[in-house]
Amino acid sequence: MPVNTKSMFSTLCTYMEKLDKDEIDTHQAIAMTKLIGQAHNLLVYELKRSILMSNPAYKAQHRNLELKEFDSLPE
Repeated sequence: MPVNTKSMFSTLCTYMEKLDKDEIDTHQAIAMTKLIGQAHNLLVYELKRSILMSNPAYKAQHRNLELKEFDSLPE
C-alpha cells in the first residue's frame, strides 16, 4: 500500500496503465482510486496535525487521544 504522495501517484499511474491495457476493469480502477484518495486524506490530516502539534502553546492545551487506551470501549 502506498505510504506517501509519490508512491500514491505511482500506484495511480500503474492502475491507469492497466486500465488502458484492459488488464483491469473500470470498477477495479475506481475502487483503487477511492482507496488512494482516502490514504491521501489521512496524509493531509497527519500533516495538519503535525503543524499544529509543533506549536508549544497548542500542544500544551491539546488532549492527545492517541495515548488514551479507551478501556471502556467494547471489543
